[in-house]
Amino acid sequence: MAIDRYRNTRIITNNAPEYHDILNKRDVPYIVHFSFDKFKELKMKDVPTLVYSEHIWTSSDRFFKLAAEYYGDPLYWWVIAYYNGTPLETDVSVGDTLYIPYPLEELLSAMEI
Repeated sequence: MAIDRYRNTRIITNNAPEYHDILNKRDVPYIVHFSFDKFKELKMKDVPTLVYSEHIWTSSDRFFKLAAEYYGDPLYWWVIAYYNGTPLETDVSVGDTLYIPYPLEELLSAMEI
């Protein structure tokens, strides 16, 4: 079972001015989202046994599919996104190389999750 990365988060109501156009377009007064602390920045010394597989991004790839393939659980999609510094799939282009880190348990421990 995946570790709940939202377990120490706050739920925030946001109606910041920069969202004004989007909120008006959607006819809503605010959006609700999670607020959470940044993950610990990892250094190679933090996880000396960490290795990775290289994956070339294709047009049909999605982070959750890669997590299911490499980790056996699609809920760990965010690990791949975090490790590659690509929070959204729109930040990845066809042909880009992604790195899939493992062992997952050691990585999560080093991230203090």
